[in-house]
Amino acid sequence: MSDPQEALEGLVDSIGDALVAVDRAGCVTRLSPRAEALTGLSAKDARGKLLSEVVHIVAAEDRGTLDDLVARALRGEAVARSPGAHALLVTKGGTERAILDTAVPVRDSSGAVAGALLLLRDTGPERAAEEERVRLQAQLVFSERMASMGTLSGGLAHEINNPLASVLANLALLEQELAKVLPDTEHTRDLLEAVAEAHRGADRVAQIVRGLKVFSRGLDERRQPLDVARVAEQVLHLLSNELRHRARVVRDFEPAPQVEASEAHLGQVLVNLILNAAQSIPEGEADRNEVRVSVRTGPGGDVVLEVSDSGAGISPEVLARVFDPFFTTRPVGSGSGLGLSICHGIVSSLGGRIEAESTPGRGSAFRVTLPPSRGEVAPPPPRDESAEPPRGRILLVEDDPLVARAVRRTLAREHEVVLVESGRAALQALAREKFDLVISDLMMPEMTGMELHAELLRTHPEVAQRMIFVSGGAFTDAAREFLRRIPNPQIEKPFDPQQLRDLIRRVLST
Repeated sequence: MSDPQEALEGLVDSIGDALVAVDRAGCVTRLSPRAEALTGLSAKDARGKLLSEVVHIVAAEDRGTLDDLVARALRGEAVARSPGAHALLVTKGGTERAILDTAVPVRDSSGAVAGALLLLRDTGPERAAEEERVRLQAQLVFSERMASMGTLSGGLAHEINNPLASVLANLALLEQELAKVLPDTEHTRDLLEAVAEAHRGADRVAQIVRGLKVFSRGLDERRQPLDVARVAEQVLHLLSNELRHRARVVRDFEPAPQVEASEAHLGQVLVNLILNAAQSIPEGEADRNEVRVSVRTGPGGDVVLEVSDSGAGISPEVLARVFDPFFTTRPVGSGSGLGLSICHGIVSSLGGRIEAESTPGRGSAFRVTLPPSRGEVAPPPPRDESAEPPRGRILLVEDDPLVARAVRRTLAREHEVVLVESGRAALQALAREKFDLVISDLMMPEMTGMELHAELLRTHPEVAQRMIFVSGGAFTDAAREFLRRIPNPQIEKPFDPQQLRDLIRRVLST
């Protein structure tokens, strides 16, 4: 019987793929001609060197996978990298080649493991190009799916906001009026507490829906002064289910200036950073991990937003590429590799910068620095509670009866409110009667609030100027452009009834 080592060397020399033989200690004993070409070392020069000194892999996690394959082969297993999970090897000329690797044990005549044989299958330029095409196609499908989800969430938010606006307005009215009409008894206090708890629960739903709207308004590029901590709070509510099983959430919000940004874009940055932080931590250890979101003022007056975690951390090789487009360490379908590069683009467009720090095994921190807004929004003047509010005759244009009745109940003590269910009915009412103010839903069948405004600009320009628009979510391009362009007051469903009263007061006082 021939010596197993001689047989192994003959096999290595006869196969066209890159084959590397190692002994029990993991030192190279033989290279095939193809392996010599890829590594740039002759079989003679490679003999006796550690595998890591001969086969140079770009990414640390791929290096770890290769070493694990060899270690398992030396324990007697035949193992391979998952199909499609390629490693990048640096060739003799310094270029990168995609490879698949497989390791099998080599046994001596007694059956004991004497070494391992590592097969490096060069996918070649044509195969690499095809796989890149498939990868980009998968990413395109993923991006289109995410865009569809954004549109769906916008429509869903709109549908939820109508009944939610009715629930919140009626609960607020009950809280306010029950205390006036019921005797002060223990039963009354229990009823009022039940209403207050229902109100708090509905408010939580409203905060989740606001987060959905931030996520869905991907095309809304309208910049305005924003409170970063407020947007962060909305996103944390949106992602609370993803976070709660992985880590404690620590909010560290210090006083800071507003920034000039699109709420949708700032929300997108926060969604990406907080999701990445959450997904770096395995589920089931929430009490041992944390995701910290902090907002503070930097030394030069800039606003500093930081998202840090106690997760797995990022290796230096990967950290250097985290903002590269399409770079991802996740399998296809689990991420597009675009999230952090999009964050980088958004932050740069706002005149800011984004930086990352990480220590493997000790977590990561992503720091966003943004210039302060040049147009801080002044707080509204304090309301004079003693002054009698101006009483007005209001035309409410709302196609949802639940919302319409709730708004009328909210305003009935201070104003005369006339309800109509469509834009066309509103035009007919305005042709017959005089109104001090029009409150109109933005999205309605047959004639939208936008179309009603356009017709009133032509026929009753003074009325068009005294319109307040109520929206459950401007999720179409036309609606977003309309709200950007007009100077009229706007309020989003579900709204705080007092906020609506104050807005009406200001319009009637002008």
